[in-house]
Amino acid sequence: MSTAMEPEPVAPRTGRVVGAVRFVLGAAGLAGIGWGVAGVRNDPFLTERVGLAKWLIAGVLLHDGVFAVVVFTVGALVMRFGRRPAAWVRRTVLGGLAVGVVGTLIALPALLRPLPTQNPSVLPLNYGRGLAIVWAGVVVGTAGVVVFRRVRGRERDGGEARGAAEGR
Repeated sequence: MSTAMEPEPVAPRTGRVVGAVRFVLGAAGLAGIGWGVAGVRNDPFLTERVGLAKWLIAGVLLHDGVFAVVVFTVGALVMRFGRRPAAWVRRTVLGGLAVGVVGTLIALPALLRPLPTQNPSVLPLNYGRGLAIVWAGVVVGTAGVVVFRRVRGRERDGGEARGAAEGR
Protein backbone atom coordinates (compact mmCIF):
# COMPACT_ATOMS: atom_id res chain seq x y z
CA MET A 1 0.00 0.00 0.00
CA SER A 2 1.46 3.33 -1.00
CA THR A 3 0.75 6.76 0.37
CA ALA A 4 -0.04 9.86 -1.65
CA MET A 5 3.54 11.11 -1.28
CA GLU A 6 5.16 7.98 -2.75
CA PRO A 7 4.96 7.59 -6.51
CA GLU A 8 3.67 4.35 -7.94
CA PRO A 9 6.40 1.95 -9.06
CA VAL A 10 7.23 2.31 -12.73
CA ALA A 11 8.40 -0.53 -14.93
CA PRO A 12 11.91 0.06 -16.29
CA ARG A 13 11.99 1.50 -19.78
CA THR A 14 13.74 -0.79 -22.22
CA GLY A 15 12.64 0.45 -25.64
CA ARG A 16 14.80 1.33 -28.64
CA VAL A 17 15.22 4.96 -27.57
CA VAL A 18 16.44 3.97 -24.12
CA GLY A 19 18.83 1.45 -25.66
CA ALA A 20 20.20 4.07 -28.04
CA VAL A 21 20.64 6.61 -25.23
CA ARG A 22 22.46 4.03 -23.11
CA PHE A 23 24.72 3.17 -26.04
CA VAL A 24 25.57 6.83 -26.72
CA LEU A 25 26.23 7.57 -23.05
CA GLY A 26 28.36 4.44 -22.69
CA ALA A 27 30.37 5.35 -25.80
CA ALA A 28 30.87 8.91 -24.52
CA GLY A 29 32.01 7.55 -21.15
CA LEU A 30 34.50 5.17 -22.76
CA ALA A 31 35.80 7.97 -24.98
CA GLY A 32 36.27 10.18 -21.91
CA ILE A 33 38.12 7.42 -20.10
CA GLY A 34 40.35 6.86 -23.14
CA TRP A 35 41.08 10.57 -23.43
CA GLY A 36 41.98 10.75 -19.74
CA VAL A 37 44.28 7.72 -19.95
CA ALA A 38 45.98 9.15 -23.03
CA GLY A 39 46.39 12.50 -21.28
CA VAL A 40 47.94 10.90 -18.21
CA ARG A 41 50.27 8.80 -20.35
CA ASN A 42 51.47 11.78 -22.41
CA ASP A 43 51.63 14.39 -19.64
CA PRO A 44 55.24 15.55 -19.20
CA PHE A 45 54.59 16.52 -15.58
CA LEU A 46 53.67 12.96 -14.58
CA THR A 47 57.12 11.47 -14.89
CA GLU A 48 56.99 9.69 -11.56
CA ARG A 49 54.69 6.79 -12.44
CA VAL A 50 55.16 4.95 -9.14
CA GLY A 51 53.75 7.88 -7.16
CA LEU A 52 50.79 8.09 -9.54
CA ALA A 53 50.15 4.36 -9.22
CA LYS A 54 50.29 4.61 -5.41
CA TRP A 55 47.82 7.51 -5.44
CA LEU A 56 45.39 5.70 -7.76
CA ILE A 57 45.56 2.47 -5.76
CA ALA A 58 45.15 4.34 -2.48
CA GLY A 59 42.14 6.15 -3.95
CA VAL A 60 40.46 2.90 -4.91
CA LEU A 61 41.21 1.35 -1.52
CA LEU A 62 39.99 4.44 0.32
CA HIS A 63 36.80 4.54 -1.73
CA ASP A 64 36.02 0.83 -1.60
CA GLY A 65 37.39 0.16 1.88
CA VAL A 66 36.16 3.22 3.74
CA PHE A 67 33.70 5.50 1.97
CA ALA A 68 31.62 2.81 0.26
CA VAL A 69 31.46 0.79 3.49
CA VAL A 70 30.31 3.84 5.46
CA VAL A 71 27.67 4.80 2.87
CA PHE A 72 26.32 1.26 2.54
CA THR A 73 26.30 0.70 6.31
CA VAL A 74 24.48 3.96 6.96
CA GLY A 75 22.15 3.17 4.07
CA ALA A 76 21.32 -0.26 5.48
CA LEU A 77 20.67 1.23 8.92
CA VAL A 78 18.53 4.05 7.53
CA MET A 79 16.45 1.71 5.37
CA ARG A 80 15.80 -0.62 8.34
CA PHE A 81 13.99 2.01 10.40
CA GLY A 82 10.73 0.39 9.35
CA ARG A 83 7.88 2.58 8.18
CA ARG A 84 9.09 5.76 9.93
CA PRO A 85 10.26 7.90 8.23
CA ALA A 86 8.77 7.23 4.83
CA ALA A 87 10.88 5.39 2.25
CA TRP A 88 11.22 8.49 0.04
CA VAL A 89 12.65 10.45 3.02
CA ARG A 90 15.18 7.72 3.68
CA ARG A 91 16.15 7.60 0.00
CA THR A 92 16.56 11.40 -0.04
CA VAL A 93 18.82 11.27 3.02
CA LEU A 94 20.92 8.55 1.39
CA GLY A 95 21.19 10.66 -1.76
CA GLY A 96 22.43 13.58 0.31
CA LEU A 97 24.94 11.31 2.02
CA ALA A 98 26.24 10.12 -1.35
CA VAL A 99 26.63 13.72 -2.57
CA GLY A 100 28.51 14.66 0.60
CA VAL A 101 30.88 11.71 0.24
CA VAL A 102 31.60 12.65 -3.38
CA GLY A 103 32.37 16.21 -2.25
CA THR A 104 34.71 14.80 0.38
CA LEU A 105 36.48 12.65 -2.20
CA ILE A 106 36.97 15.67 -4.44
CA ALA A 107 38.39 17.78 -1.61
CA LEU A 108 40.59 15.03 -0.17
CA PRO A 109 43.72 15.67 -2.30
CA ALA A 110 43.76 19.33 -1.26
CA LEU A 111 43.15 18.41 2.38
CA LEU A 112 45.91 15.79 2.48
CA ARG A 113 48.56 17.85 0.69
CA PRO A 114 51.32 18.87 3.08
CA LEU A 115 51.53 22.57 3.80
CA PRO A 116 53.28 24.95 3.43
CA THR A 117 54.09 24.43 -0.24
CA GLN A 118 57.03 26.01 -2.03
CA ASN A 119 54.60 28.11 -4.04
CA PRO A 120 52.09 29.88 -1.74
CA SER A 121 49.57 30.25 -4.58
CA VAL A 122 49.20 26.48 -5.03
CA LEU A 123 46.67 25.96 -2.24
CA PRO A 124 45.64 29.46 -1.17
CA LEU A 125 42.27 28.55 0.33
CA ASN A 126 41.11 26.91 3.55
CA TYR A 127 39.86 23.61 2.09
CA GLY A 128 38.72 22.24 5.45
CA ARG A 129 36.33 25.18 5.81
CA GLY A 130 35.24 24.75 2.19
CA LEU A 131 34.42 21.08 2.81
CA ALA A 132 32.45 22.04 5.92
CA ILE A 133 30.47 24.52 3.81
CA VAL A 134 29.80 21.80 1.22
CA TRP A 135 28.49 19.45 3.91
CA ALA A 136 26.33 22.24 5.37
CA GLY A 137 24.91 22.88 1.90
CA VAL A 138 24.20 19.17 1.44
CA VAL A 139 22.41 18.99 4.80
CA VAL A 140 20.36 22.14 4.13
CA GLY A 141 19.57 21.01 0.58
CA THR A 142 18.51 17.54 1.68
CA ALA A 143 16.31 18.96 4.44
CA GLY A 144 14.87 21.46 1.94
CA VAL A 145 13.94 18.67 -0.47
CA VAL A 146 12.23 16.72 2.29
CA VAL A 147 10.26 19.77 3.50
CA PHE A 148 9.33 20.79 -0.05
CA ARG A 149 8.06 17.32 -0.92
CA ARG A 150 6.04 17.08 2.30
CA VAL A 151 4.41 20.47 1.73
CA ARG A 152 3.75 19.73 -1.94
CA GLY A 153 2.27 16.33 -1.05
CA ARG A 154 -0.12 17.90 1.48
CA GLU A 155 -1.21 20.59 -0.97
CA ARG A 156 -1.83 18.02 -3.69
CA ASP A 157 -4.05 15.70 -1.70
CA GLY A 158 -5.55 18.29 0.64
CA GLY A 159 -4.81 16.04 3.59
CA GLU A 160 -7.47 13.51 2.51
CA ALA A 161 -5.10 10.70 1.57
CA ARG A 162 -3.08 11.15 4.74
CA GLY A 163 -6.17 10.91 6.90
CA ALA A 164 -7.35 7.84 5.00
CA ALA A 165 -3.95 6.19 5.35
CA GLU A 166 -4.03 6.74 9.11
CA GLY A 167 -7.47 5.17 9.36
CA ARG A 168 -9.52 8.33 9.98
